[in-house]
Amino acid sequence: MKNTITLKKNYEFKRILQKGKWYSGKYIRVYLMKENDETKNKIGFVVSRKAGNSVFRNRTRRIIREAYTKIEKDIQKGYKLIIMWKTKNEVKNLKSTDILEDLQKLMKESELI
Repeated sequence: MKNTITLKKNYEFKRILQKGKWYSGKYIRVYLMKENDETKNKIGFVVSRKAGNSVFRNRTRRIIREAYTKIEKDIQKGYKLIIMWKTKNEVKNLKSTDILEDLQKLMKESELI
């Protein structure tokens, strides 16, 4: 993730979740908010404890992060993003291609690609 900074502060997450726009797909939900800095994006990945044990949450987070890095060069700069896993999805055989397709669809819907 060359052109991306990760969100770490709780108040940043809260602000984006409260004031940002959101787009929902089959597996993930994307929250976004325009930022003044035009050179880089800021991104955070969220998988709730309700989704499963730590192994599942970390694996899911890695797959989402990998999908984001594949389309990162096509995304417009200057946004704060939160990519959140939907907890109702209990998928045993999670594939990165499914999440990549879902993320691409949401980015096109939000006009970031």
